[in-house]
Amino acid sequence: MSSEILYRATELLRASTTGREIFGTILPYNETVEIREFGTVYRERFQAGSFSRSLRERGDKIRLFTQHDSTRKLPVGKAVELTEHPDSLRAAFAIAATRDGDDILELVRSGTVDSFSVGFKPLKQRMDGNVLVRTECALIEVSLVGIPAYEGATVAGIRQAQHNPLSVRLE
Repeated sequence: MSSEILYRATELLRASTTGREIFGTILPYNETVEIREFGTVYRERFQAGSFSRSLRERGDKIRLFTQHDSTRKLPVGKAVELTEHPDSLRAAFAIAATRDGDDILELVRSGTVDSFSVGFKPLKQRMDGNVLVRTECALIEVSLVGIPAYEGATVAGIRQAQHNPLSVRLE
């Protein structure tokens, strides 16, 4: 392994923080889960760095929805920070000052909603035994959900003050 330090962070334009930022781990890396979709069951995990290119190319386009409902509802927030760490993809979202945004903040404050889920397009993958390993993906959207596919995809809290994102070392 190279001793070179690599940084993966997307610092996005942000409005002043008004205590309406939700942050946390939107996807843990190297966690294997069973996925059930379209009548198929398989095991999946994401490799560290699998969203690097997507964050560089379209990090400023990532929106926050609820329950992946992007066809009938408008987003409740937008990404103001996206950072890849060796163990996870982390983010912060500015929540809109709307009725839906207020409801989301209350659901998070009360602990009723405490998880994230990613909407993505798979670009490259490989098999590791019976596990499909996602090695490159395009991040399309992030959603707040009641039950996540990945246990480690958790809301850490609501920021009350301005925060400047830091780049973190990837090993």
